[in-house]
Amino acid sequence: MDSKNQKSLILLKSIMGILNFVVLTFLALVIMYTINKVSTTYTARSFLNHITYLPMNPVKTMVVMYLALFGLGWIVNNRQQSKSVFSSQLICLIEIILCCVVICCVYMGYKGIILFAVADIVVLIRDKNNQKVFLIIMGLLYIFADYDIASIGLKMISFQELLNIYTTQQRMLMTGILNFMTSANTILFIAYMIIYMMDQIREKERVTELNRQLEEANVQLFAMNNQLKDYAAMQKQMGEVEERNRIAREIHDTLGHTMTGLSAGIDACIALIDYSVDETKKQLHIISNVARQGLKDVRRSMKKLRPDTLEKESLESAIQKLIEDARDASKVSVEFHSFLPTLQFEEDEEDTIYRIIQEGITNAIRHGHATKVFVNLKKVDMWLLIRIRDNGVGCDDIKDGFGLTHMRERVEMLHGTVKCSSYLGFQIIVRLPIRWRNEK
Repeated sequence: MDSKNQKSLILLKSIMGILNFVVLTFLALVIMYTINKVSTTYTARSFLNHITYLPMNPVKTMVVMYLALFGLGWIVNNRQQSKSVFSSQLICLIEIILCCVVICCVYMGYKGIILFAVADIVVLIRDKNNQKVFLIIMGLLYIFADYDIASIGLKMISFQELLNIYTTQQRMLMTGILNFMTSANTILFIAYMIIYMMDQIREKERVTELNRQLEEANVQLFAMNNQLKDYAAMQKQMGEVEERNRIAREIHDTLGHTMTGLSAGIDACIALIDYSVDETKKQLHIISNVARQGLKDVRRSMKKLRPDTLEKESLESAIQKLIEDARDASKVSVEFHSFLPTLQFEEDEEDTIYRIIQEGITNAIRHGHATKVFVNLKKVDMWLLIRIRDNGVGCDDIKDGFGLTHMRERVEMLHGTVKCSSYLGFQIIVRLPIRWRNEK
């Protein structure tokens, strides 16, 4: 709600509260003065002959009225927007009861207090259905808070009957004052509702505009997201092309040069072997050196394709980091046990071991939906035995996907074997022939 409108509503409600207090005080004084005048002027017999029912005790009645009035005022001034629907409904019900008590205490002579309560209810209740229900109740109360209607079920003297002891001019004066203040209260209520409804209309328009802007932003965001996906795909494709070109250049510069030298050297050996064995041996030594140099170049190129972790850390540290990352990302328990004194192998062996463990943990999490993964390394004769087991859903029909196929290719390059089985989870057993450093 706009702060300016909110201040206007608060001001109007405060004026309505003061005006209702003045009206009810005026009625209370008239009632008490009238009953007191009847008692002091000894006209009770004549007064009783012209009324339907006896009036209530004026002092007690006025005390009850002021208690109800102050209770209603306290609720209106101290209430806060409640998040509970039941709490809001309870407050509105109390306001209705207090209004009924006040109206009865003034003998149905004034019902403008209902408008004061309605001004509070429309702000208190945000739920449109509950708001309509209570407004209908207050409307019915406003209609039936009339002596001619209420007297059918209630035994009560009317306010107009109390005024019969006064002269016509006095009655007209008091009635005129009452009507003036009632009209002023009605005008204030209408002004209050106009401001409130205008603010609600502006609020609805603002929400509609915000929703429209949000929809436009969502459309733009969707388009930008698609563009970003296309850009990412293009970047990935460009990266793959660049990587292929780099690998192609490395192969051309290393293997191409080496194979060309070997081919030329072998041709020379074929040409020399019939004429000079010594020259052929020299040529074979040259070919051998070219082959060794080529192998070094290939290893240097392959080293650039190693995982970054293995470039910076040892294999054991890289595996521990891999396991910690898996635990943090998926909350899966990964237990790693090595029965080897140290994890120091050749670079190609370390790359393969690292990739096997990485792929095994990934498969357990992604496809097996496992909560626990066990990784064991141990030496059996000249073999390294890698066992990766999980407690996942397993697989009845084991088919090699890209990951397992890639794992088998890596292991077969080192002349190892891969076996997969599924029972109470999934298990991968890899046997690798290792060039053990301590046995060289």
